Amino acid sequence: MSEATENRTTEREGRALHTAHGEAQRQALARAAYQVIAESGFEGLRTRDVAERVGVNIATLHYYFATKEDLIRGVVDLLITEFSTFRAPGQPPLEELSPREGLRSELEDVREQIRTRPDMFIALIELYMRSLRDPQIRVMLRELDAGWREHLESLLAAGVATGDFPSNLDIRTTSAVLIAFSKGMAMQLLSDPESVPIESVYDEIARLTTAHDSD
Repeated sequence: MSEATENRTTEREGRALHTAHGEAQRQALARAAYQVIAESGFEGLRTRDVAERVGVNIATLHYYFATKEDLIRGVVDLLITEFSTFRAPGQPPLEELSPREGLRSELEDVREQIRTRPDMFIALIELYMRSLRDPQIRVMLRELDAGWREHLESLLAAGVATGDFPSNLDIRTTSAVLIAFSKGMAMQLLSDPESVPIESVYDEIARLTTAHDSD
């Protein structure tokens, strides 16, 4: 197919793709991109490979993501959505749980996602490593962490209000510790899952967050 023909095809598709189908196509491309990153590392990410994996031409990919940076932004946005909406099988809705139960459920969700969707976490680790040298990616991941921190702080604050957590709990520090723990747990579970006594870890977190208020 000539470049001109390819571009005309993309223009026709573009007029029709401001739809649910268009959003599904965009997500499929972002999902294919993080799968490529998980399999081949960030250096192995090629937009043409992503397009081929989804079954579209490169011009269609560029309709959704004009640059490689836009594609990476799409990957981060999709990861945020998938992390925030995932629930482990059998887990009740968070709104039906007490803050303490909700915190444990959140940790269970992380563990289940690592078990069933390791590609998501491998891609995320690759992006964190790349962010050490790429300020644009660093900004994107800070947005991800900020949303995660806001969610945990809200959960912890609700627990303090209900008495689930001690009134002197340092909410900001505790949320930072939980995020750091979850990131480290992801790395450890991916590399050596048998080394993580996960139930004991959960029990220890519960013990620390139920400490008596200081006098």
